[in-house]
Amino acid sequence: MRSVREALRLTQAQVAEAAGIDASFYGQIERGANTPSLKTFVDIAYALKADPADLLPRRAAGRERLYEGAVGKLLSGLDPKRKALVLGLVKDIGRLIRIAPDTAQP
Repeated sequence: MRSVREALRLTQAQVAEAAGIDASFYGQIERGANTPSLKTFVDIAYALKADPADLLPRRAAGRERLYEGAVGKLLSGLDPKRKALVLGLVKDIGRLIRIAPDTAQP
């Protein structure tokens, strides 16, 4: 999103206004600190004059795809509240690993 926004020479505030969301929320989305609803994601894509699919990351290859499948299987039998809890934990762990990459084990 950021690269598209910068290529269009738009500020975060301009994109947020066009998408009908708060500028600070847009900043969080762009930094990966928050996840928008599907509707908000589509609104942001249109504000950026982009197809929503173009803003999505490309499919992971090889080993990463296996990890995604494993997480999906773990989540498949959980109720929505527990899924949200597990995804929140995974997100928090990911942040911790990015902060202290030397402590991460392969």
